[in-house]
Amino acid sequence: MPASTSNYTASNRPSSYPIDYVIIHVTQETFADTLAIFKNPAKKVSAHYVVRSADGHIAQCVRERNVGWHAGNWSYNTRSIGIEHEGWVDQPEYFTDEMYEKSAALTAAICKKYGIPKTREHIIGHVEVPGTDHTDPGRYWDWSRYIRLVNFA
Repeated sequence: MPASTSNYTASNRPSSYPIDYVIIHVTQETFADTLAIFKNPAKKVSAHYVVRSADGHIAQCVRERNVGWHAGNWSYNTRSIGIEHEGWVDQPEYFTDEMYEKSAALTAAICKKYGIPKTREHIIGHVEVPGTDHTDPGRYWDWSRYIRLVNFA
């Protein structure tokens, strides 16, 4: 499900920029609407992956070698892979077992591929990106569970 080429920067990572982080997001939209936003060249936003709530289905929107525009901080964009999760920060029912499991397996594979430690210092929420005004993934995101799943994947 490719994002519009107007919504990311073509690159050759990790040669051009090291990949040090995985950034966890919550869409504040439905899965389908998120994909439509990433396809819209006027939106100027994208993430590498979007995970659907109901079944954990993963859509890749930006190739990992390219720089997604997801963090709101250029330095973090260049050094991270962004994973969006369908749902809303104040509606924990969207954070299903399937979503956690499939997302954690994806994060584990990314960490292995790029040598990223499977720790909270390197797997961060959008809220933790310097300069952001976002709150995702929010207080209902179960970080202990997620990091455990990443480490056992």
